[in-house]
Amino acid sequence: MVAVIIVSTEGSCLRNPGGAIGWAWIDHDGGRFDSGGAATGTNQVAELTALLHAIQAHPGAEPLLVESDSQYAIRCASEWVAGWKRKGWRTASGEPVKNLELVQSIERAIADREGPVRFHWVRGHVGNPFNERADQLAGLAAREWAAGRGEVDGLLVGDLVAAPVQATVPDGGAHPERSATTGAATTTGAAPAATAAAAAPAWESATLFD
Repeated sequence: MVAVIIVSTEGSCLRNPGGAIGWAWIDHDGGRFDSGGAATGTNQVAELTALLHAIQAHPGAEPLLVESDSQYAIRCASEWVAGWKRKGWRTASGEPVKNLELVQSIERAIADREGPVRFHWVRGHVGNPFNERADQLAGLAAREWAAGRGEVDGLLVGDLVAAPVQATVPDGGAHPERSATTGAATTTGAAPAATAAAAAPAWESATLFD
């Protein structure tokens, strides 16, 4: 069986368009996560940014499966991008591609990664624990940016203590570390085994990489 890295991503926009945005990804194995945001943006920008950071944070030869509840973000990254590129980064109607810099960055990140990248759409807000956790992280990041604290704290780890999927280090304490590339706070460690088992997808992820 192919060992597949599975990551859930989420984007949040407090007022679309123009409100503060947040993005997040979380690993299904171990609960490692990252999140961040910006003072203004759109839902589409937030979702694409989450995909980009998830891919960039998982280099290597292992297959990477990115789960998202945004059909727009998935189709940008896996379906529409090839046609847009052939048309000189224009849509079928001849209009410039929206969020072009992000779309191109995702394309480069996929091309530069040694292992393959696939995407899987999941329905949001139906109890999927990793989708719900990513949604919490993205929303928290957006609220921090809206409050003017994004550049300083990015993510307040203390606010996550009661969340359902708590990422911890072996000694039991949450230890935020500043990401060198994103400026957001990151916590690494293991999520509860029972939660991870409950989140296992019913489909066989390895078949997506045949």
